Amino acid sequence: MKVAILAPIPPPAGGIGAWMVRMLEAKLKNGWEIVHIDESVLGKRNTFASKRKFLEEFKRNRKIWKDLKNALKDPEVKVVHSCIPSSTFGMMREYICARITKKRKRKFIIHYRCTTTNMTQGKMGYFMFKKLTNISDCAMVLNNESKEMVEKYSKTKAIIIPNFVESNTVNRKGEKEISDTVKTALYVGGVVTRKGCYHILDMARHFSDIEFRLVGTVGVPFENVPDNFKLLGEKKKPEVAEEMKNADIFLFPSYFQGEGFSNALAEAMAKGLPCITTKWAANHDMIEDKGGIAVEIKNSQALIDALEKIKDDKELRQSMSDFNIDKVNTYYTDKAVLDQYVDVYESLL
Repeated sequence: MKVAILAPIPPPAGGIGAWMVRMLEAKLKNGWEIVHIDESVLGKRNTFASKRKFLEEFKRNRKIWKDLKNALKDPEVKVVHSCIPSSTFGMMREYICARITKKRKRKFIIHYRCTTTNMTQGKMGYFMFKKLTNISDCAMVLNNESKEMVEKYSKTKAIIIPNFVESNTVNRKGEKEISDTVKTALYVGGVVTRKGCYHILDMARHFSDIEFRLVGTVGVPFENVPDNFKLLGEKKKPEVAEEMKNADIFLFPSYFQGEGFSNALAEAMAKGLPCITTKWAANHDMIEDKGGIAVEIKNSQALIDALEKIKDDKELRQSMSDFNIDKVNTYYTDKAVLDQYVDVYESLL
């Protein structure tokens, strides 16, 4: 049997695209195969931009609907698995995808890859959220907040399934070398305001003896940058892994509207990095109070205080490292997550 997955792939870089790349490399149980229907943006609009060009979006949507209809000509395609943040225009497009799917008597899953309470906006947004969720046979979500919203506005079954990392990329406990003091702090993601990157700049100004390394496409200007604040640009996967190997802690002060369950944070946990993050989306659920410190959003001083607390405490950072590796091995590996997708597909049939 086959599942048709509606999702973009890079470029541009983004959480859903990174997840889709992993899915295309994965092997699903019980012989399930993946048919990919590419929903990548057209033109030069990047992941973090909000402006849309009507003609580009029209062409994009028409191609998606055409590709879906062609995929559903294959009788082996039993389920359509749609992956989107709950933006108004995205939900409008996927509602048409759901109608196409249901007309052909297949099962439709909406996978809200965001925190829906943060992403759903305005009367039209909530209207489309209700319409799309109710027409779906199942709603997959990334965190409790989104699950509660699905249950509030629909009768559709909601299930939390996290993102995943490859099992062979997870460090063994003790493999991550913990230094006596923090010398290098790492961030991975879009280098934009809503990911908290200006707050990392504030941290760099405070901690002149620590190097702050930011990996990702730079989308905002920085002024009066100290020497210990390094903008490294986009890097390939092995290079990101090397950065994580050499870092002492991971920073993720995001308040990005579309955040649901951070791939970058999960990868950092897998490498045994203690993490300082925000109480946003699934971040705090991931590290709990044992894998690092979670602070309120948009608060540079809270981030500085968190780093001050752990930077010279090697024993504390070792316990955080061990906890994160255990958490990923238990809940966030491909072995732990992929079977859950198949279980949902088969339960609908």
